[in-house]
Amino acid sequence: MPFVPLLAQVSPEAVGLGLGLGFILLIGLAIAASLALFVLWIWMIVDCAQAPHDPRNPNARLIWILVLIFTGWLGAVLYYFIARRPRLAYAAATGMNENPFVSPPPPARRV
Repeated sequence: MPFVPLLAQVSPEAVGLGLGLGFILLIGLAIAASLALFVLWIWMIVDCAQAPHDPRNPNARLIWILVLIFTGWLGAVLYYFIARRPRLAYAAATGMNENPFVSPPPPARRV
């Protein structure tokens, strides 16, 4: 049985309903993605503002905050992969806190 006659048997109301629901689903996904990217953007701004001070590059935090503010979600994704992940990976590998420039506290003395 050819495909065209089967398609011709579908009522116009059903086609319109299907297109309408698909459009609503597409809009819903776009809103959800926009909200997720906005939350990521705010999270990265807060993370950057609370990041430990780097004495090798004292303006790094200010530069990253400006990049985040002016580039929006794209800057948040860049910050996550360029600055945040390496900082956290270093902290996890060394067992130190997030700031690699602060020495760990001395071990407790046994009496």
